[in-house]
Amino acid sequence: MEVNNLLAGASSSEIMCDLSERFAVMIRQESTDYLCNDYLSSSPLRSSDTKCSSSTTPPPQQTSSSQASVNEMWREKICEWSYQVVDHFDFNREIVSISLSYLDRFLCSRPVNKKIFQLAAMTTLYLAIKLYEPGKLRMSSLIELSRGYFTMEHIVAMEEEILSGLSWNMHPPTALTQVQHFLQLLPTPCNTLPIKHDITELSRFLTELSVCDYYFVTRRPSSVALAAIFNAMEVVEQSRILHQNKAEFMDNIRNVVNIDPVGEEVEMCRLRLRDMYHQGGYHQQNDDDTLYKDDEPRCETISPVSVAGGSNGTGVGGVVMDHHQQGAYYNPYEEGEPTSLNYDQSMNDASTNDNVHMSADASLVKNSSGFKKARQL
Repeated sequence: MEVNNLLAGASSSEIMCDLSERFAVMIRQESTDYLCNDYLSSSPLRSSDTKCSSSTTPPPQQTSSSQASVNEMWREKICEWSYQVVDHFDFNREIVSISLSYLDRFLCSRPVNKKIFQLAAMTTLYLAIKLYEPGKLRMSSLIELSRGYFTMEHIVAMEEEILSGLSWNMHPPTALTQVQHFLQLLPTPCNTLPIKHDITELSRFLTELSVCDYYFVTRRPSSVALAAIFNAMEVVEQSRILHQNKAEFMDNIRNVVNIDPVGEEVEMCRLRLRDMYHQGGYHQQNDDDTLYKDDEPRCETISPVSVAGGSNGTGVGGVVMDHHQQGAYYNPYEEGEPTSLNYDQSMNDASTNDNVHMSADASLVKNSSGFKKARQL
């Protein structure tokens, strides 16, 4: 539920008290139950170290790809696939952030090979959808997206293992949730619909961009949220957000949340997000299409990860897609050579070595919104 709806009708003092309590809980959660370690560098996920029960182990045939260790590229591809699935079914895109929180924390607890990694990724997405979009996706539909590589028994067994591994901590304080709370602390001059809309939409865009980047796995969601907001403020015209407004916003954060809004981790996240935003070419499209003058109608910021690719036909990190191939459906469960992406040489080498593949069946996502179309508020 939107934070604005939860706080509707409350007085200013009641809102600040409620926000302070909410932030206290989220800050505690992200530092304890939902903390995630750097599992790729500290404990390489090698199949030789993996001990899986027969109920969760996928079909017996083993390939070189299933024996290699999982890496950042595979996580990014699974993340992109997850966004494509939620776009196809028109689910809330924050589900992907929740799903990846499940997956990352689960992988901190045990080593896996690539086959088990794929099964865990599909299962965490299914779990997030079950919790946040109940009754809207049958397990059989998700199995079809894997081309039948996994069975219902595989997913049920993995589901039990994940729930146990996560100690049933299934409601992570995502960066987007914290963005929505932090924006309640904006000073009055920034709380007008046009300004707040632009900051909100671009902050959401940047938090979605961070989900696919392994760099942010070990960063606190509150740091990512603040980094996204501050970067969004930089994009909004300086004449609309005065220096004293930003200073008041930071004071509110210190007083209500009791954290440093310009701490080292926040600054590191700001730089990383800024680089991703510019290197992906997203700033050009957002500057042209999504930031408006105060008397113009507001539209939703386009999403950074989709079937159709990003600005100028690029995906996350600026991966180039051939115009004839845009809209093709990514399927990380198929064997064979990549058929639907035109990678630059380094990405092509990585995808070939890791058997990261694309399915040419575009019909599966014919109704996908991809880069979300602008809609009038």
